[in-house]
Amino acid sequence: MNRQRNLLVVLAHGLRSDALAPSTSWPLATPNLDRLVKRSLRLVATTACPGDWGGLLSLLSALHARQHGHVAETKKLPRCSGWAGLLAEEGYHLSGAGCVGPIHRLLKDSVLVEPVHVINSRRCAYLQAAGAGGRKAAVLRQRKQRLRSGPFDPDRLPIDPDNDVDGFIAQAATDMLANQPGDRPWAQVVIFTGPGNDLPPPAMYDNVVEPDDLNGQFVPADFRQIDALAELDYPRVMLQRLDRKRIGRLRADYLGRVGLFDYCIGRMLNQLAQRGDAERTWVIICSDHGQLLGEHGLVGHRSFLSGATEVPVIITPPTSAPQEVPDWLIGTVDVAATIADLGGCDLPPWLAGRSLLPILAGNSIAARHLGCISEFGKRLMLETERYKIIFDTDVHRMLGLYDLLRDAEEKTNLLDKPEGRHLVDAMRWRVGDALLPIRAVPAPI
Repeated sequence: MNRQRNLLVVLAHGLRSDALAPSTSWPLATPNLDRLVKRSLRLVATTACPGDWGGLLSLLSALHARQHGHVAETKKLPRCSGWAGLLAEEGYHLSGAGCVGPIHRLLKDSVLVEPVHVINSRRCAYLQAAGAGGRKAAVLRQRKQRLRSGPFDPDRLPIDPDNDVDGFIAQAATDMLANQPGDRPWAQVVIFTGPGNDLPPPAMYDNVVEPDDLNGQFVPADFRQIDALAELDYPRVMLQRLDRKRIGRLRADYLGRVGLFDYCIGRMLNQLAQRGDAERTWVIICSDHGQLLGEHGLVGHRSFLSGATEVPVIITPPTSAPQEVPDWLIGTVDVAATIADLGGCDLPPWLAGRSLLPILAGNSIAARHLGCISEFGKRLMLETERYKIIFDTDVHRMLGLYDLLRDAEEKTNLLDKPEGRHLVDAMRWRVGDALLPIRAVPAPI
C-alpha cells in the first residue's frame, strides 16, 4: 500500500444519486462532475442512516447507526474520530472546511461552518464573514424562514455564488488546497451543507431548470402508507398543500443547488491541477443521504424510498479507473472503509464497511449477499438484490415489502398481496442473518 496518497474527500448533505451527471433522469448539465466521472469509479451506495446526523456519522466512521448510536434525528453534530482519526495515526496532515464539527478536534487547519439550522454561532466562519460583509441580517432572516417553512416558501437572497454558504465553503477549501504541505501526505475533508439544506440557490442558479419541466408524475401523499414509507420531516398540512407547481419549483431549487455544487467541485479541481502532487491525489465524493422531492407526495429525507437512500459514490484515482463494474450492493459504510484503506490504515475488525479498492484493480470484493442495512428512528430496512424490506423495530412488525425488479418506483407494498405473504418468513430470516455479523464497537467512535 502506497502510504503517500493524498486524499480530497468531498461530502455533500442530501445529494441524491440520480441528480448527478451522467444520469439522464434530470435535465441538468454538471460539466465539472461529468469531467471527473469520466476517469472515476462511479457507484451508487445505500446510506446507512437517512437521518440527521446519523448518516454523516456512518460515512465518517464506517459504522451502522445501531453501532454508533445516533439513530434518531439530532440538531447537534456529535464528535467522531472514524477514518479521520486513523489517518491522523498514519501521519497525515488533516485539514477541513465546512461542516467538519464531528472531526474538528483532529484537524490541523480548518474553516468551520455550522449547519444551516444554526441561527447564530460565534464559531461559524460563514456567519462571521456574512457579518463582515453586511449580509448577516439577511442570512439569519433566511434561516429563520427556513425553520418555519422548510423548502416550501423560501426567502431568496440576491447574492452571488461565492457569498452563498456552499460557495463560501468552496472558496475556503480551494485556498486550503493551495497551501497543503508538499513534504508529507495530506487529507482534506470538505463537507457542504447542500443541496439538501432546504435553502434556495443563489441568484445565478435560481432558474437553471424551468420548474414547469419538473412537475410531472407528481401524486399527492397517501397518508395510509406513511408508516411504511417515511417519518414526516414536515407537518402533514404542508404536504397536503403540495401541487404540481410547487413541486416543480422545489425540484428546480434543488437542481440549482446541485449546479452550485458542480461549480464548487470545479473550483477545487482546478486548484488541485495546479499542485505538483496532483498525480498522487485521490478524490472521493459521497453524501450522507438523499432527498425526497415529491415522490409519493413526500418531501424530506427520513425515508427508505430510493430518492432518500441512494447516494452517489465517485472514487477518482490520479489515473483513470475501470468504467464497467459489477452492480454490487454497497453502503456508505463501505465508502468510509475505502477512505481509510486508501490512507494505508489498518481497518479495525468491528467496522461494518469493507474496502472497495479491489474493484479499482479489477478484482472482486467480499460479497455481501444479504444486502445493505439502513436504519433511523424505530425503522430498519434491508435492501437485497431484488427486495426492500422495512421493519418496525419496536414491535418487530414488517411495514413494507417491495419488489425492486418489478416495481422500481416502489408503488406496491407486497405485504397486502398473496405473493408478499409467502415471502414474509423468508425476509425475516434475511434481516436476522444480516444483523448477526454486526459487532458492538469496543471504544467510542
